[in-house]
Amino acid sequence: MQHCISVLNPQGSYLNLFYKMSLLFMITYGDAEIAVLLIITAVYAMFDVFNRRNVPNVFAYATIVIGVAMALLSRSDYLLTFGIAVAIAAIGYVIYRSGMLGGGDIFELVFISLILPVWQLPAAIGVYQFFIPFAVSVVIAAGYAALLFIPVYYLGLKRRAKRAAGPKADLKPGHGIAILACYALFLVILYATVGPRPLGTALIIVLAIASAVTAAYETRVYLSMVSYIYPRQLDEGDMIAVGLMPKKDIAALRKKTRFGRLATARLIKDLKGTRIRIPVYRDSVPFSAFIFIGVVFSLLFGNMVLLIIGA
Repeated sequence: MQHCISVLNPQGSYLNLFYKMSLLFMITYGDAEIAVLLIITAVYAMFDVFNRRNVPNVFAYATIVIGVAMALLSRSDYLLTFGIAVAIAAIGYVIYRSGMLGGGDIFELVFISLILPVWQLPAAIGVYQFFIPFAVSVVIAAGYAALLFIPVYYLGLKRRAKRAAGPKADLKPGHGIAILACYALFLVILYATVGPRPLGTALIIVLAIASAVTAAYETRVYLSMVSYIYPRQLDEGDMIAVGLMPKKDIAALRKKTRFGRLATARLIKDLKGTRIRIPVYRDSVPFSAFIFIGVVFSLLFGNMVLLIIGA
């Protein structure tokens, strides 16, 4: 572990910060599980950011072993703990096979479920959580953070997609307007059912703007994330941007194998020697970093949906 950390950050300053944060939670709640949760999710995030979106398999497997060991040693509600972890693993596997999340993200969410299956009273705002699995709250907060990040990074800082798509060629204002309309409808329903919620309204408006901008510049965002490579350059677990490929190329590849969003060992073998270039998400969102943000947010404020409805 120490070697991995030194590779990612020789000075250890980031780890120092995460370590101090974990100690603060541990001192406040007297719970070593919180410290382990924060430190390990921070290491997942550093691998995702500094190691080209790649979490080593050995580390991912080790976190599951740690999670199981801590669950057995420090918890008595085994049925709840392992039931939630198995459910997260099963749902996560389906999501992984569909090419929507990486395998490392799924292992991390299972680890989180083993360490902290539920978190009933958040630290900063004590909104009761109704036994909602903590991992679910983390995913919601992580998705929110990722949606805020996408337009800032991929549209504000990335230039490759702008050169590829042109400044206006990929603009789809209708998509953005449709997204805004959906959020507006949600706000109307919220006000009609539970009344005005200032904090919740602010969170929804910020998310609505980020979502609308991302939808309007969907093609440019995708082009910012992908690299075009030959099948021999694929790595197992790569996520393929099928939506950016010509239909004739997809049809040609599906004649050889079950071509889809996820690059499996079988697919890589079947496509050996194929000369069609494939768009792969090599600069995708570092979701483990947002999972870490989601962990911190959920420890402090709980499930974002409950926060929006109740605040």
